Amino acid sequence: MSLRSYASKKATVHPPRRTYLYNQYNDIIQNNRAVFVFQHNNLTVKEFTQIRQDLNSNATLTVLRPSVFSAALRSTKYCNLQPLLTGPSCVLYSNADDSTDVLKKSVELLSKNKKLLLLGGKLDDILLTQSDVLKVVDLPSLDQLRAQVVGVIEAPARKLISTLSQPANELHSVLDRRI
Repeated sequence: MSLRSYASKKATVHPPRRTYLYNQYNDIIQNNRAVFVFQHNNLTVKEFTQIRQDLNSNATLTVLRPSVFSAALRSTKYCNLQPLLTGPSCVLYSNADDSTDVLKKSVELLSKNKKLLLLGGKLDDILLTQSDVLKVVDLPSLDQLRAQVVGVIEAPARKLISTLSQPANELHSVLDRRI
């Protein structure tokens, strides 16, 4: 009878900077309604600074270390975003209530820059491709949608009131002419 001993797996100790980034990226993924991944190509610090200043205060653009962000994604339900993280990457994220309006302005601003390429992202709990993100950005704001719904609901009621009050109005006008 021989006993075999196997080496136990060593606990991996990561440098403090990597642990900090992992926690920061995990926070971005978990605590924001919208997270969009961009690939940045040869952007200078001056260009990044200008883009960040032009962005809405509710949206933030952060340059990533793809390997650490990929590790943070692995532990979430958004692990399907990992293939987007090839090359130099950055994320645009926002936690605004009406994030479509914020993101519409942000994506329009970023699409003007030819060195930034939209790859995809997540909105609430839904993963989006590049074309899906562009469709979401084209949606009207929440206030506009509410106004449209109220208009659709209100129109038949106005027609009914108009139809019901028409005979009374006609009678009133006939009596006015006679008196």
